[in-house]
Amino acid sequence: MKTTNKILLIFCFALLLQNSLFSQEMTECGTIETPESLEFYENNKQQIIEFEQEYLNNSNSRLTITSIPIKAHIIRTSSGTGGLSVSQLNDAMNVMNAFYVNANMEFYICDAINYIDDSTYYDFVDSDETALTGANNVSGLINIYFANTATSNGNNVCGYAYYPGGPDTIIMVNSCALNGSTLAHEMGHFFSLRHTHGGTPNELVDGSNCTTEGDYLCDTPADPTLSYSNVNASCVYIGTDTDANGDTYVPDPSNVMSYSRKECRVLFSPQQYARLYATFQTIRNNFACSSFNVDFVADQTQSCENSLAVNFTDNSNGATSWEWDVDGDDIIDYTTQNPSHTYNSTGIYDVTLTIYNATSSITKSNSEFIKIGAIENLPFARDFNTLTNLQADGWNATSTANSSFLWTLNAGTTFSPQTGPTGDNSPAGDGLYIYTEASGSNSGDVAEYTSPCIDINFYDATLTFTYHMYGSTMGELHIDIDSGSGFVNDISPAIIGQQQLNSADPYLERQIDLSAYAGQTIKFRFRAIRGANFNSDIAIDNININGTLSVNNLTDKTVRVYPNPVKDYILNVKLKNSSDHVSYRILNIIGQEIMNGNLENETINVSKLKAGTYFLTLASDKNTFTKKIIKL
Repeated sequence: MKTTNKILLIFCFALLLQNSLFSQEMTECGTIETPESLEFYENNKQQIIEFEQEYLNNSNSRLTITSIPIKAHIIRTSSGTGGLSVSQLNDAMNVMNAFYVNANMEFYICDAINYIDDSTYYDFVDSDETALTGANNVSGLINIYFANTATSNGNNVCGYAYYPGGPDTIIMVNSCALNGSTLAHEMGHFFSLRHTHGGTPNELVDGSNCTTEGDYLCDTPADPTLSYSNVNASCVYIGTDTDANGDTYVPDPSNVMSYSRKECRVLFSPQQYARLYATFQTIRNNFACSSFNVDFVADQTQSCENSLAVNFTDNSNGATSWEWDVDGDDIIDYTTQNPSHTYNSTGIYDVTLTIYNATSSITKSNSEFIKIGAIENLPFARDFNTLTNLQADGWNATSTANSSFLWTLNAGTTFSPQTGPTGDNSPAGDGLYIYTEASGSNSGDVAEYTSPCIDINFYDATLTFTYHMYGSTMGELHIDIDSGSGFVNDISPAIIGQQQLNSADPYLERQIDLSAYAGQTIKFRFRAIRGANFNSDIAIDNININGTLSVNNLTDKTVRVYPNPVKDYILNVKLKNSSDHVSYRILNIIGQEIMNGNLENETINVSKLKAGTYFLTLASDKNTFTKKIIKL
């Protein structure tokens, strides 16, 4: 795989030099920033940043490429002449894929090329876009139209694309598609990358405003707008422009998203790669080819046990053979269509499926797809200030399908006015917290933030967290727990409606008694439900579980007791290691024995007990002993 990439890169840059003759005339990019695209970016910024940090933190270990389908539309004259040849299209795709391999992305052509033999569109004008795309766009694909020339807003352009939130459309001029960098440039816009000079060259050379000006990224130097006049044939910047502080610009003429000479543009920066990856993982992840597409599911993806048997199901289309890597070690584990695999070690695993047909292959990878065993024990704390990825360490943030109502990391105020806090729950309010952004979502949408498996190794464990719920149409916050038999909703009364009167009001604290789960392994989740309108931003900070009475000798490796609290007077006692004989005693909270007996069929009938809290003790013929708190 690595050798193939090197060969492809050598080929691509040779092709780039070969086609530099197309770059002698400056033709601008027609992609423009709109208020709508900026609002869409702001609404999804925190989620994107989290995936960017995940990418940057794991950039040295990421090997798996995910395949993304495009629909190629080649425009020719009404007589069928002109237009890109198949070999030229394939060359352009290969060049673009060489740029995107480091973002774990590759593009492939779905189904046959769509030839549009109509001279009306051969020399494309943006006023004809609606008619052209309305008749030809294929839903669920990136639609790229290759024209002889293109005019946008009265200017001759090499092409243009739409930022996320806009149509799934890219317009490309044939000669520019072959110049080595412009197709990758326009695809960069499609996946959220801005020009390095931004809308106006206001980014300062010292980098102090790099997150709010230019391209909003800090590893791309401030750019005064490059051109053929200030970048020489050796790809060296020769301009003398200065910024608002009087500092001379030192831009990067090699960046793909600049207006530098096209033959000079040969790279993305690490943060640009991270943004490409993050945008694909979050808001541009809906592409699928109906005839050849890779997808899979699993019947189980998480267990608090130390092993898990998983059945994978291939939901791909058009596959004739399969290769599965089910544990993220870059080694093929199965070549059957629907394999089953037993994980015998605690950990978090990536899963990758590559499918083949007669001519090609495509790949899909799900990061941290399988989670096995207790990831945390007590004492436990999560205040978010040290986090760069909300879903790190086995946590999971999910939401209603196709909804932007999702738990995200944030600092300062939320995006919407008249709702949410002014900052985190610290004296200065200058740290990080999580919240659900209600703008852009619908009433009743649900956002969940679920913990990994946590070993409750204290008798008197207590879950505490702080919350802020200011907004006139505030929704609801629920806390649920799964101790091995599925989630039990509302283990503490739901918090419903506005709880603060303004953004500056302090956070409130909720405490939840977890003593009933002592010795067990649990997951808990925060379940937010959006209110009727955008004034429904729910914030959480300072999640802690602690206690004073340790039960380190009691772990889920010894015994699991469920359901707890007991339902229908039947207590299930599951031993991890079989034993010939097990006796039990049930004691009240002052140590008096209430009942005893031998464990039969891994169940105990407790119908004789009154409602309350008890201790269950077990002894086996191998002289092992354990104790658990149970509640009726």
